[in-house]
Amino acid sequence: MSVDNQSATSTEADRSYPLAAWFLGPRAENAEVWQELIDLIFQDHVHWRRNYFPSDPVVLSRVDRRSDYHQDWFDSLVANLESQLNELKNHFPFHSPRYVAHMLSEQTLPSVLGYFAGMLYNPNNVTEEAAPVTVELELEVGKMVAEMLGYNPKRSWAHICSGGTIANLEALWVARTTQFIPFFVKEFAEQTQLDFVVKTADLTECPIRALDKDVLIALRPNESLYMLRRLAKHIHDQTKRPIETVLSDINAHFAKSEFNVARRGLTQVLNKLGMRPVVMVSASAHYSIAKAANVLGYGEDAVRAIPVNQRFQIDMEQLQRAVFGLKQDEYVAAVIGIVGTTEEGAVDPIHQIHWLRKTCESTRNRSFWFHVDSAWGGYIRSLFCGLDIKDVPHSEELEKEQHRLSLVCDEYIRALNIEERFTLDVGIGNKAEKTIMIRWASKDVYLAFLAMQDADSITIDPHKLGFVPYPAGIVAFRNGLVTELIQQRAQYISDEQGGLKSIDKPPVIDKVGPFVLEGSKPGAAALSCWLAHKTIPLKAYGHGKIMRTTLLNAQKLFRYLVNHRHMFKRYQQEVTGSTEAPYPFTFVPFFEPDTNIVCFLVRPMMFNLGGKLEENSVPLEWINRLNERIYARASITDTKRDRWYSSAQPFYVSRTRFEEGQYAYQSITAVLRRMGVTCSRQEYAQQGVFVLRSTVMNPWYYRAEHEGMNYLYSFVKFLHGIANDEMLSLHEEMRNPKRTG
Repeated sequence: MSVDNQSATSTEADRSYPLAAWFLGPRAENAEVWQELIDLIFQDHVHWRRNYFPSDPVVLSRVDRRSDYHQDWFDSLVANLESQLNELKNHFPFHSPRYVAHMLSEQTLPSVLGYFAGMLYNPNNVTEEAAPVTVELELEVGKMVAEMLGYNPKRSWAHICSGGTIANLEALWVARTTQFIPFFVKEFAEQTQLDFVVKTADLTECPIRALDKDVLIALRPNESLYMLRRLAKHIHDQTKRPIETVLSDINAHFAKSEFNVARRGLTQVLNKLGMRPVVMVSASAHYSIAKAANVLGYGEDAVRAIPVNQRFQIDMEQLQRAVFGLKQDEYVAAVIGIVGTTEEGAVDPIHQIHWLRKTCESTRNRSFWFHVDSAWGGYIRSLFCGLDIKDVPHSEELEKEQHRLSLVCDEYIRALNIEERFTLDVGIGNKAEKTIMIRWASKDVYLAFLAMQDADSITIDPHKLGFVPYPAGIVAFRNGLVTELIQQRAQYISDEQGGLKSIDKPPVIDKVGPFVLEGSKPGAAALSCWLAHKTIPLKAYGHGKIMRTTLLNAQKLFRYLVNHRHMFKRYQQEVTGSTEAPYPFTFVPFFEPDTNIVCFLVRPMMFNLGGKLEENSVPLEWINRLNERIYARASITDTKRDRWYSSAQPFYVSRTRFEEGQYAYQSITAVLRRMGVTCSRQEYAQQGVFVLRSTVMNPWYYRAEHEGMNYLYSFVKFLHGIANDEMLSLHEEMRNPKRTG
């Protein structure tokens, strides 16, 4: 199947977006147009410089440019540049379908052109004075991505940052600020003897002065975000004082409030309340969550790692137990769901976390900030955009909401139709074929993507599955009112004062710098993202085509690995010329991939009396040694040695290690048992599990297969050859320990 023909629909819009034109190509097939467009950008920039006040003098004369000093310096520059260009030839070939390792691949043509063009002008998006064009582009990119994630682009707020680490930090920073607004409002109401009514998490209306700290810290996030505006309107309606005066009074009181966590500090506020924060996230969480807790003052111990299930998704029973089982002085600072874990690409059941929050609200009168870290998998949601599917309104009732989402999900599954058949040649000599249907994930994964819009904040990385250059992460907030809480003022950047400015108008967000944690930030990243998303729309018929091909090819690799035991003799003959294998083995994936990361290991096997492979008992240490050696052969593990050549490495794989400090013994052993591997608690604690890991994000597999090169099959065959060698080598070492030692 041609990669250009893979699509979720067969509309005219779909056919107008040719995926093969979007990339340079594994053999630089589109080099001519890239060179032409890059030259166009540079010549246009030169033209701009030469025509800015053309009467200005030429400050560098032709005589100067011909001087020995200039020529010597340029000779030195060229020599050093050529030296590093030679070194860069040893760069890992992220562009090639042979690279099936880390989260790196091709970059799209428009993203590279946008970055190159922006880089020449070097705008700093901290302020529109330093970036009169690209600040506006960043705001537009924020709307594009927010809409793709399911947010209302007119009410949400999203911006570009350096990556997922800062994006996660900023999301939790905003959550922290939001949670303490009700305490400030109660303080204000008590000092002014004001009768002000709010809605608790279960939607009961109650005077805020009557609410205790446990209820206030657990209000619905939107209730907290709108509270200051509602307070101002209430005062204005009651006193008829000018709204400007009311807003000024509230802002002044907020600045000196004992609950202004930004000014007083988290420690002082928490000591006053006698409360301790808890951030709940699965054990698969990216380490940036712990860093964020550290920086925000929660402390890394505040991060409560929830065990995972056999698919490395958060265990919902354990999460519910943790949420419902808080100690007297604890509160939920945030619950985080992951859409595409860094190690496994697993997708948490976002819909179930959303339903858990609704249950907490209705039965426990408690809510919490819900953040989704989709730094890896967020762009997959482009598959759900641009389809002719009617939006069904949300329901406050849990059962109706579950039913609504299930019906909508069924429509998306039919419309997307992410499946195909392919044939495995499992025979030797006489041809024997096995036809396999590959589909993307389970219904729960579809439901998870559809429920992302219910989160309060979302992290997503364009420089991952957005296929744009580094650095480019994005944090999106469902409610743009968050900007009223976090604005920082620097006079040389903006004269605009922070705080509350209106009671009924949406905030005017025409800047970036005053609302973000970072300072200087490259406008080139904004232009890169904008041009990429403008020309490759974030729809099923646009960027979704890239996502679809990566998802299907990950499923295809998974099935090659699963069926390896049935094809063992075929691989063995192709690799060694004989079907004989004194020490057989097979590949065992940990689970069917939710996104496009496949985790697996190689385990020894034995032939039964019928000549088929079956599992045998092998110590965990032996399996780890085998997989470590395979990884060493399928990668370049020491890039600092004198001579190494990436071009000599035919395929690449990455690796990770599952350890007790991250994954509980109970979580991992259930997975290993299913894979036919048993280990004691002590073995796991001492050794962990060494895991091979492949990220299948290159867009060229289908087109290459159409041209006669099946890279995924060849990759498995390559691994088979290595595994065969290392099995022989390990057994030889066991027989002759002195000679090998």
